Amino acid sequence: MNSTSRNAHWWGMGGVALAAAILLVVLFGPVLANPNDYFFKAGGDALQSYYATAFYTLHDSGNRFTGMNYPFGEHFNYPNMQPLIAAVMAFLERLGLPVGRYTVGITNVLALSSLVVTPVVMYAILRRTRLPVLYAGVLALLIGFMAPQVLRLDGHVSLSYACFVPLLWYCIIRMQEAPRAWRWYVLFGLCSILTGAVMLYFLACGCFFLLGHVLVLAWQQPRMRPWLGRMLLAALLPLLLFRGYIWATDHVTDRPPNPYGLTVYLSTLRTVFTPVLGPLHDWWRATWPSDDYNDEGFSYIGLVATATLLVSVVLGVVAVVRRRQWQRLWRPALPLHLRTGLWAATLLLVLAFGIPFKWDWFSWVTDHSGPVKQFRSLGRFAWPFYYVATTYAAYALYRMWRYLRRRRRPQLAWLGVPLLLLWATEAWLQVSTKADQVMVGTGAHDFLDPSTSVLARLTWANRSVSEFQAIMPLPYYNMGTDKFDLSGSSNSIYQADKASAVSGLPLLATYVSRASVGQAMQHIQLLSSAMVSKELLPHFPNNKPLLLLVTPDYLTEAEQRLVGLARLIVQAPEAALYELPIAALAATALPQERAKAEALLPTLPVRAGGLRATTPAGVLVESFDKAADRRGRLGAGAWYQAKDGFSTLYDGPVPAPADTGRYEASVWINGRSDYGYGNMRVKLYDANGPVGESVVDGRKTTEVMGTWVRVVVPFRLLPGVTRLEVLYENRDLLADDLLIRPINTDVYYYVGEGQQRRLIKNTYPLAP
Repeated sequence: MNSTSRNAHWWGMGGVALAAAILLVVLFGPVLANPNDYFFKAGGDALQSYYATAFYTLHDSGNRFTGMNYPFGEHFNYPNMQPLIAAVMAFLERLGLPVGRYTVGITNVLALSSLVVTPVVMYAILRRTRLPVLYAGVLALLIGFMAPQVLRLDGHVSLSYACFVPLLWYCIIRMQEAPRAWRWYVLFGLCSILTGAVMLYFLACGCFFLLGHVLVLAWQQPRMRPWLGRMLLAALLPLLLFRGYIWATDHVTDRPPNPYGLTVYLSTLRTVFTPVLGPLHDWWRATWPSDDYNDEGFSYIGLVATATLLVSVVLGVVAVVRRRQWQRLWRPALPLHLRTGLWAATLLLVLAFGIPFKWDWFSWVTDHSGPVKQFRSLGRFAWPFYYVATTYAAYALYRMWRYLRRRRRPQLAWLGVPLLLLWATEAWLQVSTKADQVMVGTGAHDFLDPSTSVLARLTWANRSVSEFQAIMPLPYYNMGTDKFDLSGSSNSIYQADKASAVSGLPLLATYVSRASVGQAMQHIQLLSSAMVSKELLPHFPNNKPLLLLVTPDYLTEAEQRLVGLARLIVQAPEAALYELPIAALAATALPQERAKAEALLPTLPVRAGGLRATTPAGVLVESFDKAADRRGRLGAGAWYQAKDGFSTLYDGPVPAPADTGRYEASVWINGRSDYGYGNMRVKLYDANGPVGESVVDGRKTTEVMGTWVRVVVPFRLLPGVTRLEVLYENRDLLADDLLIRPINTDVYYYVGEGQQRRLIKNTYPLAP
């Protein structure tokens, strides 16, 4: 590149940056004017990102995040924050700069700044694709502002950095141009690690993209084979370093091995090739309705790029067949980086479609793809395809324009202008729709203002934050294990996050991806009945009470029980504050229940199987003592089914004597299985067939005892019902102690013999 071309290149890059900045101001002007006053979304993952980053900045250091999952805390890579940015902000906070107070604004500005950087990076790529300055600048803006990451601004803010994928692709391009130059391999490694420190998916996406290039180059470019070892090292080393870092620093050993979503959060032909947002999307869905949409798989390349790819494939195949140049099918006449990029991105697109994992006959592949399972949202691997496909479309349109100009067909050549206008219209509609969505959440400046927190009202009762050890929000939330799904309420999450961030009190709640299963079970056990001892309490560092933060939402019976154990301190419109002593949590009903049983049992007749019931109603207990699997809960046997599907735990007559009252069917399942908790259902039949069904989601359970969780299905026994069927749908199901009883009937029985003999009430042991 001579000096004139170099100057034009740099002037073009500056012009693109300036144009992108102007467009950013036009689209997001109010946010840029007061970034700390806007929630891109005041709930869900976006709110958790704001909260986790703010808490870490204000109160944490190192690789520990103590804001949630009290008293264990978390490795700071797992909460929904941006570890690299949070670490820099925490460092600045320790130097005396009050950046923590402005976490919302800093997060917003950094996410939006990517919209300026992305067109600049794309401009550099387009220039290396031999496109002229002005044309490359215009297309860089279109590609940058239509990037799929822009759609994540109001969701996963850490996924909204559109510049990261093209930056890594630019490094890969330079590797192919100068394979001897180590600096591009090193730069790729550094960039992938840094982007991974913001969000791991960017590291994985870049490294997998480079691995795809290694395969394609090994296949198509024999002269590049001597340098493929370097590329392979550059692709694998960041992944290995990150995995080694997590292994060396993460104290949790029981994160879920099979997180939900591997075959669900996928891209499809619709999410890649049809509009996904704005008026065109609404029209498309109204015209061609479909449920085949998943926002995790959005990577829409635009109608122009889609048409360009389709026409190119058709014309290319026709030309190859006519000329019998079969090698052109896989080696089209394109710049090297564009040809290899298309093939590598297509390989990732196949992965983003869930192939082969979503195919039933490849289930064995899924079962043995542990590291891939952790990237449960495979649809995100379609991102490189967006950048490569749009770059190809820009290149193909320019080449067509030049071809027509040379053939002296200017009228046809200028037909490219309407195509660019269509492209620009789609980009504008998509980004402006997203801008409108993210600018409705004003009032964020109060989020980190201590004076507006409900905790400020503790002074009304002459109390202080220092008197408590943690905040427990009600409605309660515990999400992230993919086993439990206690989602609380938007109010409880917002008020708890706000109170925790400004006070430094950690949350006795969890909103962390891939959280420890055992720790989650101990937390949720706090909501278990008084028949269960609370295993979490010995882990508390002191005996200070818990601060219950109760928002005016519906509370479950378990949550109401906790409120009943506490004492009201403050009643405010947004939330009430209660003091919950640790001793109140530690107390159980077991002594009273044992005394009650001693007085009651002599008066109850013994039924078949040694059962005693407090009413004459029919009851059934199935302990599975004779089952082949000997990993029982109270006895030696338990029901086990390894494959996914329905297990029939009971199929038989209604326990006699039948009535038409309210019943429940309950069973204990192993809470440490490799998969989730599925669902349990009860089907009712009369002489003519099925007459009713009740279903319960196992993830909603709050009854935890040891390594077992209890799932309960309430149902009403209808007149004429003669048969019951109790089914459990899950994989790797280990179930025990099935109980069917009327709600108003208690069932007593003994298990074990000799000194091991124990009295059981409704499947709960009354003695250790």
